[in-house]
Amino acid sequence: MISFQPFKKVISGALCLFALTAAGCGTSPAQQGAQAGVAPAPAPAQEQTIEHDMGKTVVKGDPQKILSLHPWISDFLLSLEITPSASPSSGPNSTEFTWYLKDGLKDSVNLGWQIPKPNLELIVQSSPDLIIGNQNFGELNEQLSKIAPTIFIEPVEDDQGVRKMRETYLRLAKMLKKEEIAKKKIAEYDAEVEKYRAQLKAAMADQTVMFLRVTDKELRYYSPKLFEVLYDDLGLAKPANIPDAAKSFQPLSIEKLPEVNPDHIFLLHEGGDRVSSLRETAVWKGLDAVKNNRVYEVDYDLWFQGFGPIANRLILEDATEKLLGAKANK
Repeated sequence: MISFQPFKKVISGALCLFALTAAGCGTSPAQQGAQAGVAPAPAPAQEQTIEHDMGKTVVKGDPQKILSLHPWISDFLLSLEITPSASPSSGPNSTEFTWYLKDGLKDSVNLGWQIPKPNLELIVQSSPDLIIGNQNFGELNEQLSKIAPTIFIEPVEDDQGVRKMRETYLRLAKMLKKEEIAKKKIAEYDAEVEKYRAQLKAAMADQTVMFLRVTDKELRYYSPKLFEVLYDDLGLAKPANIPDAAKSFQPLSIEKLPEVNPDHIFLLHEGGDRVSSLRETAVWKGLDAVKNNRVYEVDYDLWFQGFGPIANRLILEDATEKLLGAKANK
C-alpha cells in the first residue's frame, strides 16, 4: 500500500507558508516597518506651482525659510505673519534693517543691501526654501533659481500708473496661500485710513501737498505714483503741475517752484550744500509753505523705501501729525 503521509505534510507546510505570505501582502510598508522595528520612510513632499510675475515656479512642500530681497517684500511677509529667514538692509547707505521692521526681523539673517546686484554667496549660505524678488532682480532669475525656487512680484499699478499697496499685498498673499490673513489686515488698514482721513478733511480743506526730494544733482517733484497713501488714502489735494503718475518724478528747477507753490511740502533730502543753498534763496523763502512753517522733513526708510501694510500705516500717522501740527487721534 502506498502511504500519502509525507505528501500531506508537504501540502500542510505549503499552506502555512501561503497563509503567512498572504498576511504579509495585506500589511502596509509602514506596518511592516513598524513590525520589524524600522522607522517608516517620510512621505515625499507635495509639489505646488506658484504663478508669479515672471512665470511659474514649482515648489516642494510648504517653504519654511523664505528669503526676501527688498524691504517692502519683508513688510508684506511680516504682515502675512511670515518671518523672512533672511532680509536686506534698509538702503544702499545702511547695514541695518529698516527701523520699523527690525523687531519683526530679529531672528532673520541680514543680507545687506541687495541692489543693483545681490550677494549670491550670502544667499546661498542662508539656505532658503524660497526666494522672493521684485522687478530689480528679474535678470537674475536663472542664477537665483539655481539656489532655490524663486518667485517675483512687482507693485500692481492702476490705469494712471499709481502703485497700489492693497492689490500688491493680496497678489503675494495668493501666491503664498495667505489670502484670509491679507483680507483681515487690509480691513484693519482701511479702518485706520478712514480715521486719519476724517481728521485731515476737517482741518485741511483744499490745501495742497507736495512731495519734494533734494538730491546732490537736482530737485525732484514727485508724482502720485509712489504716494497712493497721500493722494488716494488720505485724500490730500494735489499741487499745481504735478507730474503724471506714469513716471515717479520730474526734475524741477528752483525757478519753477513758485508755479507749484504748495500749501505744504514733505521734504526728503540727504543734507549737504544743495539743500542748504536752496533754503537761502529768495524763491524758497517766498513759497507759501515756507512762510507758514509748513515744510516737513521726512525719513528716507519710511517715506521712500516704505511700501506695505506696516509702512503705509506709519505714513498715515506721520503725515497726519505733521499736517495737523499735533498728535493724531489714534
